[in-house]
Amino acid sequence: MRQYIDTGAVFITTDLRRAVDFYTEKLGFTCEADWSVNPTFLICQREGAAIMLKQANQAPDPLRKFTPGLDLMDAYVWVRDIKALEEDFRQRKTPVTEGPLKREYGCTEIAVHDPDGRRIVFGHCP
Repeated sequence: MRQYIDTGAVFITTDLRRAVDFYTEKLGFTCEADWSVNPTFLICQREGAAIMLKQANQAPDPLRKFTPGLDLMDAYVWVRDIKALEEDFRQRKTPVTEGPLKREYGCTEIAVHDPDGRRIVFGHCP
């Protein structure tokens, strides 16, 4: 029996509403929120992928510094149809920062940056 079920990224943000707007409007996630109670934590989902957003008073210190050319990311989301996702992002006017790119390891990827500067990569790996 498989022990691990799933995983999800937790992103700290100083503006939860701005982050939710980006993930819903630009990436097509669903983020259930009751804004009347001033939520400080939400789980945003799209077709099995989950990203958790946590409100903070100040941005955390980065644990690492990005080096150009290393292709580091904060989250990687595997998708079945990269062309359909590219079209969905185009219709949403999502600012794609890279791609689609065919990588040497066989995956075709699209990258976006969220309002807090995190790099999220969506990839199809046959």
